[in-house]
Parts: sequence; structure tokens; C-alpha cells
Amino acid sequence: MSSPPNADLIRAPSLTPAQQTTRRSFRTASDFRVVKLLKHPHPSEFHSLAEYLHAGLLEGDPDVASFVPQPFLLRIGKERYIPDCYVVRRDQIEVMELKPQGVAPEARVAHLTRFFERHRIRFSVVANESVLEREIEARNWLRIVQTLVRHQAFITDALEFEILQRVGVRGLTTLGDWVDSGDREASRAKEIALLRLLHRGELSADLTVHRLDYQTELRVCP
Repeated sequence: MSSPPNADLIRAPSLTPAQQTTRRSFRTASDFRVVKLLKHPHPSEFHSLAEYLHAGLLEGDPDVASFVPQPFLLRIGKERYIPDCYVVRRDQIEVMELKPQGVAPEARVAHLTRFFERHRIRFSVVANESVLEREIEARNWLRIVQTLVRHQAFITDALEFEILQRVGVRGLTTLGDWVDSGDREASRAKEIALLRLLHRGELSADLTVHRLDYQTELRVCP
């Protein structure tokens, strides 16, 4: 019979989320990448393709306000442990671990679940496969966000209002209605306005099957 969950086995100097820097040895041993996103406003470090794509899905989820990769260092007994992600949703804070087939040591999951419950935080283990099967969607969001990061200086408030008004009347629009494929730079501000509305969840599009392109249909969210 397994022993009951014991939150007291876990020690944490702080639960204020701040990305833990990846050790140099682990950078070379893992599928390491660094990217600048929006919901985590610092260079974000990821140790696998699944973690990287998962961040794209978080960026595209309007219920997610922010997230922090590798958010804090814990000790479980003598073991050093850094969770994969800290996520702030509208109604819930969640700490997440990504694992192949969603399998992690049962005792460790039980201890972590009890520990985070004390702090009103949900702990969950996410299957890598459930993320990888949404790769098209995730990469769409990563491309959108990286475009927005590169053009943060653009002021698009008036264009955003115009787009919402016109799309609300017409029912839908496409990226090609606003972006000139022959002279993309000339319509860059319109493109950024459209992508900002999409990222904030004021417009919606089906990004699950095809790459975002000039024919992608967008609608005003109810």
C-alpha cells in the first residue's frame, strides 16, 4: 500500500514565479530553444518541442493571462525539481508538467498535488502527445506572436476599431481583405491590428488545420 500524499516533503524558497535559468550542460543535452513571446515578456526557455508548442497554445488561449516557463525551484526530499510551466488563467492558477503519455511518478504527483492545493494552485501533468497533435495550431500562434513582438511599436487602436466595426457588419473577413500580398509592408499596420485582435480573442479563426494565410476567415467573437 502506498503512503499518503505528504506536502511537507516539499520545500520551496519562494512560489513567486520567475523563470529558472537553464544550466549550460542541460542546454546541450536537451532540445533547447529560446524565444520572445507576449504572455511571458522575457526571453522564454524551453527544453523540448512539446514545451515550445505548448507555449504557443497558451498564447492562443484567451483564458490565459500570462505564463512562466520553469517558474521556480522546489526540493522534493533530496530531489531538485523545476516544474515546466506556471499558468495564470482567468479563474485558476495552474502548475504544469509535460511528460510522454502524461506519465509521471505517482508518488511525486500526489505530493505535488497536495502541496500546491495548500496554495490554491492546481497541479497537472500534460501528455506531450496531446500537445504535439495540435502542432499546426501551436505554430500558427507562435508565428502570430513573433510577428507582434517584432512590431510592438505600432499604434493600431483606430485600425482595430475600424476592423471590428466592418467585420461586425459583414460577418467575417479574411487576412487578404486587409493585407496586400503584393506590398505587405504598405499594409503592415493593418496586419498588426488584425493579429492583435486575434491574439486578444476579439476575433476568432480556425487555426487547427491550415497555416494562417490570406484566405483564412476571421469573425468577431461574441
